[in-house]
Amino acid sequence: MLIQELKLPKDIEIKFYRLSYPPLNTSDLPLSGIYQPINSQFPFKNKFSKFGIGSLENFLSLNSSFGKIFLHEKLDGLIIFCNNSENHLTIKDLDINIIIEPVKDSKNKKQKKISDVKLPPNGIQIRPKMAHSLKISIFLDFVGKYLIDINLKVRSTAYNTLYNTLKLKGKVKDSPKEFRIVDGNVESFTNKKLTFDVNNPFIINESFHNKQINECFIDIKIKNNTIYPLTISDLLLYPKVKIIKSSKISDVLKNNTNNNKDIIDKIQIVQSLKEINDNEFEPLDQSLKNILLNTKYITLESDEEINILYKISDTNIFNTETDFVLEIKWLNKYYKLSVIEQPKGNIIKNQNFNVILKLETKFPDKKYIITLKQDSMKDDDKSNDREIEIIDIIEKKIELNSDKLSDNFLLICKSEIIGNVYLPRLKIIVLDDGGIMLSGNTYDTLLFFNCVEN
Repeated sequence: MLIQELKLPKDIEIKFYRLSYPPLNTSDLPLSGIYQPINSQFPFKNKFSKFGIGSLENFLSLNSSFGKIFLHEKLDGLIIFCNNSENHLTIKDLDINIIIEPVKDSKNKKQKKISDVKLPPNGIQIRPKMAHSLKISIFLDFVGKYLIDINLKVRSTAYNTLYNTLKLKGKVKDSPKEFRIVDGNVESFTNKKLTFDVNNPFIINESFHNKQINECFIDIKIKNNTIYPLTISDLLLYPKVKIIKSSKISDVLKNNTNNNKDIIDKIQIVQSLKEINDNEFEPLDQSLKNILLNTKYITLESDEEINILYKISDTNIFNTETDFVLEIKWLNKYYKLSVIEQPKGNIIKNQNFNVILKLETKFPDKKYIITLKQDSMKDDDKSNDREIEIIDIIEKKIELNSDKLSDNFLLICKSEIIGNVYLPRLKIIVLDDGGIMLSGNTYDTLLFFNCVEN
């Protein structure tokens, strides 16, 4: 009997787009770029029709590139299944797994399944030249290489026709990796693998200094490798082989043997985070300084770095130990910031307008006191000063808790400058219910506006 080989077309194309919030720096100009030129001697016409965005709420950007991804972030994305054929397709089965190769131990791969992928009883129907999208969220718990392994089974009447035509001519060769027959229907197998790297949010560089053989100093440079502020709440340095492995600094201290505790006590930070803060905020005005100095935490802006110095007083430790571990405990953002009101058109010179910023808590069971303050202008900004004036901030201090999950800051503004202008640098400070500062984030030129004569 003649053996026939069934070759099914690759009708399904699988794409992945990362979902991310756009930066809040938004111009009031339309997306097409149409605007009123300041210098009318050089007018030009845009060939595209005018279009704009009515609201920033729920507005997400789609990116086919993963971009930089960091530890403890959540990766939100859309998996899109495109039907490139002229026939209806049905996805009958979908399986998505995450395979992780941690940097620290690449031999042991970790695997977890995205369990919230549920298909209707009859599967997902995709019409010709149409697509179906599926949102997924992945919590990134390890630094290393991630693999998204997507497997699906697809049915089509075209597959059945092709199979039955070949069957009339002879026996169809089995191909377990390509298709299977279920209840007289051909199910085609499709696979897509997507890879990305998860990075450490901090870049660490260290240098060792021996003083008169009796003392050793370890100078550690910590740099914020992300695009957003990070607040360091605790640091711990210890020899790698001496301390029980743990993912939490508190657990390292709690579960140590007496011998390990003695070793930790002999590796001391020379200047605490609070003392570093005391030095950093020396030039600030007294009202803001009083708030910022009441904290043991330190916030690093994007690409900002600090130097931490450790002193080892026991010669046995720095003469015999070859590897040390620095554990950094940092804080996640406490709130979600959005713009719920701003001028919809041009702003008018010397006329007041409102901007309302909404803050929503990310931890409803916690109580936070949040203050908003205009930050001072940097020296390099003064030569090109196009900041609008903030006349007043209504509710300079708000409280978020289990009974009040969100609240607003109202900014009353005006501009004396014609053309493209922007909000001044704003600083949002988060304190706990005991008055201890948890976070201090600076927002530079948060919003843009186009100011015109009346």
